Order: sequence, then C-alpha cells, then structure tokens
Amino acid sequence: MELVYLFCVLPLLSAIVFFIPKRHKGLFSLILLASGVVCSFGLLYVNLSVDNVYYKVQYSTGFLNPVFYIDKLSVMFVILLNIVSLTAFWYSTGYLKSYEEKKTATELSLHYTAYLWLYCSMLGVILFRDTMTFLLFWEMMTGATFILVIFEGEKKEKLKVAISYLVQMHICLFVLLAAFSIAGKGSYFSGFDAVTDYFSHNKNYPLFILFFIGFGIKAGFFPLHTWLPEVHPSATGNVSGFMSGAVIKMGIYGLLRIVNCLQSDLFIIALIVLSVSGITGVYGIFRASRQTDIKKLLAYSSIENTGIIGLGIGVGITGACWNEPMLCFSGYAGALLHAFNHSMFKSMLFFSAGTLCKSTHTQIMDKMGGAMRSMPYTAMLFLIGAIAICALPPLNGFISEFILYNGLFSLLSDIEPAKAFLLLFVVLFLVLTGGMSIFAFSKAFGIPFLGNSRRPEHVSTGEDKSVILPLLLPFTMILLVAFFPFVVLDLISDITNEVFHVNNVVYYLVTSSLRNICIVSSSFVVLTVAVWFLRRRILSNRIVAKAPTWGCGYTAPTPKLQYTASSFSNNLEKLIIPSKNTENRMEAIGENDLFPAKRKYGNEQSVLKKRLIDNFLKEINDKLSKLAVFQTGKIQHYVLFALLFMAIILVLSYLDLL
Repeated sequence: MELVYLFCVLPLLSAIVFFIPKRHKGLFSLILLASGVVCSFGLLYVNLSVDNVYYKVQYSTGFLNPVFYIDKLSVMFVILLNIVSLTAFWYSTGYLKSYEEKKTATELSLHYTAYLWLYCSMLGVILFRDTMTFLLFWEMMTGATFILVIFEGEKKEKLKVAISYLVQMHICLFVLLAAFSIAGKGSYFSGFDAVTDYFSHNKNYPLFILFFIGFGIKAGFFPLHTWLPEVHPSATGNVSGFMSGAVIKMGIYGLLRIVNCLQSDLFIIALIVLSVSGITGVYGIFRASRQTDIKKLLAYSSIENTGIIGLGIGVGITGACWNEPMLCFSGYAGALLHAFNHSMFKSMLFFSAGTLCKSTHTQIMDKMGGAMRSMPYTAMLFLIGAIAICALPPLNGFISEFILYNGLFSLLSDIEPAKAFLLLFVVLFLVLTGGMSIFAFSKAFGIPFLGNSRRPEHVSTGEDKSVILPLLLPFTMILLVAFFPFVVLDLISDITNEVFHVNNVVYYLVTSSLRNICIVSSSFVVLTVAVWFLRRRILSNRIVAKAPTWGCGYTAPTPKLQYTASSFSNNLEKLIIPSKNTENRMEAIGENDLFPAKRKYGNEQSVLKKRLIDNFLKEINDKLSKLAVFQTGKIQHYVLFALLFMAIILVLSYLDLL
C-alpha cells in the first residue's frame, strides 16, 4: 500500500498553501512540486531496474482496484512531465507576482493548489492502468485545468471559453468510458489489459476509432481540436505553456497505449491515423500562419505538431503491418522523440510569449514591435524555440523529424509502387508543415521583436530575470537532444523494443548517420562562436559607427510602414482561401455611401467551429429550453414530479424492465 499512500501525500499537502502568506505561496508550491518530482524519479528508480521490462502491482481498496504499472514508456512520459512541471512552477513564481495585488489570497491559493493537483493527476494517468483509477485521474486532470483556466474568470469571454473546455473534456471522458466498458464487457476495473484481450478476439478498428476520438480530443487532432485554439490564448502565460507542454501529451500517451494493444486491422488503422494526422498537421500550420494573436498562433502550431506526432505513430503502425522493422522503428521513435521535443520548445515558446504579452499588455502582434531592444533574453529564447519547432538544424526538432524522414526515404526505392505512393503522401504532409512552420514563425518572431514599436501604450516595459531563469531548463534539454540525442534515443530504443516489439538492431541502422550529423552540428556551433569572439576582439579597439538602414531615399519612415501580422500572410491567404475556414465580418459599403464611416473588420472566427460545435450546442440549448415549461416555481408541482418519477420506477421494476 506504500505506493498508493505516497501518491496521496502531495495532494493533501497542497492544502497547506491556503495558510501560507501571499508572497511565499509560489515558493512553497515549488518546493512541494520539486519534492513530488524527486519522489516520482525515486519511484521509477526503485521499482524499475535496468533488467526489468516493467513493474506491476495491483491493490484492493474496496471501491477501487488500482493497477500500478511502470514500463519504459511510463518512464519517458514521467520525465517529460517532470521537466515541464518544474519549468512551469518556477516560471509561475515570477509571472504571478503582479497578480498578488489584484487577486485575493484564496484565489492565488486555489491556483497553486490546482497546479499541484494537475501534476498529480497527470502522474496518475501515466502510472495506473485499470479503467476506474485511470479515468478518475483523467477527470481530476480536467477539473484542475478548468480551475487554472478561470484564473481570470472575471472576464466573461474567458469564463465562457473555460466552460466550453469543460464540456468538451467531459465528452472526451464519456467516449473513453464507453470504449473501456466495451473492451471490459461492462466491467470498469479491467483497463488496458482488457483492451488487448478484446482486440485479440474482435475487429480492432471500430473500438480503436472510439479510443482515437477520446484521446484525440485531448491531443487536439482535427476536427476534435476546437477547444485548443480558444483555451490556450485565454489562459494566463504560465498555464498555457504547461497545457501545451504536458496536458495535451496525455492524449498522445493514451493513444500510444491503445496502439500497443492492437492485434489486427493494422493497415486500416494506419490509414485512419495517417489521414487524420496529415490533415491535422497541414490545417494547424495554415491556421497558425494567419493569426495575429501570438498565443493563438502557438496554439494552432500545437495542433500542427500533434499531427506530426500522429504521422509518426501512423508510420509505425504501417511498418508493423508491412513487417518493415526499419519503418516501424522510425515511426514510433520519431513520434516519441518529437513528443518530447515539442514539450520542451513549445513550453519555452509559450512562456516567452507570456512574458512578452505581459510586458506589452497585448497578445495582438500588430500592436507590438521592437521588443528585442528591451527584452533581449526573451527574444533569444523565443528565437531558439522558433528554430527548433521549424525542425531546422542544428536543434532538436530537426533530430526527431530526421529520424522520421530517414525511415520513409530508406524504403521508397525498395517497395512496391502502391506502398511507395502512401509513403510519399506522408512525406508531402511533412514537407508542407515544415515549410509553413518557417513562414509562420518568421512572422511570430519578426513582427513583435524586430522593427520599431508601433503604439506607445504597447511598448515593452522590459523583462524580469525571475521569469527568464526557469526557461533555461527546457533550453538545456533542447541543446541536449540536439547535440547528444542518444541520451534520449537509448530510452526510446528500449520503448520501441519492449512496448512495440521492434528489434534493437534496427535502432543502430536508422541512427547510424546521426552521429555524423551531431559532429557537423557541433562543429558549426563551435565555429560560429569562435567567429563571433574573433569579430568582437577585432572590433574592440576600433570605433564602430551606427547609422540608420538605407531606405531608398525615404528618410521619414513611420511604424505604419512596417509589415503587420496580417499583411505578412496576405499572399498566403490568397492561396488557401478554400481551406481557411473563416468568415469575414464587416458592414458592407453601399453604392451611395460617398463618405463611409469607420468600420470594424474581422476574419478570425472559424467557420469549422461554428458549424461543428456552436450550431450543435445551439440546437441542444433550444431543445432543452423547451423543458423550462416544467419550471413553474410552485413547490407542489415539484413534489408531484417526484411522485410521478417514483411511480414510473415502481411500474418498471414490477414489469422487470429495469
């Protein structure tokens, strides 16, 4: 029982936050979280030695029968969760300082407590395999995230977004509950082991689709993504980075667990995963490239990266179906490494963007400009994250996508045309997302950080070192994977071998060229640093004159002449009008309107969200509103309704219909 008791300690201790003075709440929460991280690592070390494939123990508590399970896949996601959590908590201690005057002590305590409960719930999702415990932690994760998102709930639009998130996550819960119930034949205690048994005796793809919908909502696969681009921009900067770095990865983790259970129908499932993931990636980056809100751009980029991870999973399933170990390893290894990489650079990007938005008092890039002068460290960290997310060498995003490309191209010349055609489509999706990422993040960095400030009220007020230091943790991990990828790839190789049953020999074949790439990348960085120091030394004894950039004879430029986020993507918008899924909102100018008044123009509403979500909810609301006829306000009527309900239950019981 020690493991279960240990798991309950941190949530119980989080109640102490309510009794800590305001200025120390963040530090105390960070200490609690750090203790939890140390305990979780110790738990992994003690219960999963190098020689063990997994550690499993089942408890009996009366109501629940938790199955505690650790394998190498659990280890990787616990490491990912711990790094992002530490960064988020450390960042929050500085980010929330300005809220100490605006928020009450209770509100701050609730926020930090929800943070701790969110960490514990995600740890539970990773480490428990039975249905009830898994879904209990899954629901706890939703509730904690909801509390974090409504931190600024006094703003009506943010409260509305949080409620929408809560509704969609409960739909996700019910779908998963139905899927586990089908697999367990009505039992809610069986969990993932029952899924494997069900798949061995039944068609796999119908139940897989149900699981894919459930976990896909959390991960942000198209068209189940509609909550993500709304919640991330509405949440505070410390929460949105945590959500993108860790919370949506729980959907990926759940999907990988289900993929591990598959027994048949692999090709059909691979086609489903590849198709949805390809569309998700392209749709996400197209939408990201059009955004003027920097946090919404990053949110859509998370959807794109979910698509890339999904493509890797689909490639892995395809390799298993075709009995191609190299393709199988490249797919699963690429997906796992990209999930880890995305957690690092996307959390760093979101936290950097949170610092930028807080300093400029806006999230709209068209109002920003020249922030690099007053926020050099934030700008450099954002730039490094942007290079990494665009999969450009020498950073870590390039490593994970290289593994995926390497596996795809290694088979193109040796397989039959139909199979090669499928792999070429995967390559096409990857190329499109990669190219568009460079476009989107050139805008995301260039518009806010470069040029001149656009509006006096949105000039950056500088940066606080207390929110810069925490970002060194994901920055270090980015460099570690970029220049020493085998530190992580050795663990991923064990996962593909033990969980997905891919021979370890393939690992050395696929990654043989990575060593040379790492050597070249390291040499390039060393050479660049050496040239920079040499230049600095040469210029140290010289007078360096600075002058304005030549402007073709125009000597009075204004900030209005700079590119805006909208004009930057204007040409792209003309190319993707059929797929942009937005509608323009502006009062039309009449023929006789010679001197038209000012008008507001907007094109940010997603037609897809309006048709799939808003219209559906409106219909439900209209139907439910008709039930208001029973709300008479008279107590005798409510007593009558209760008596009628009891009578109906009695009759149905008598007829043996219940």
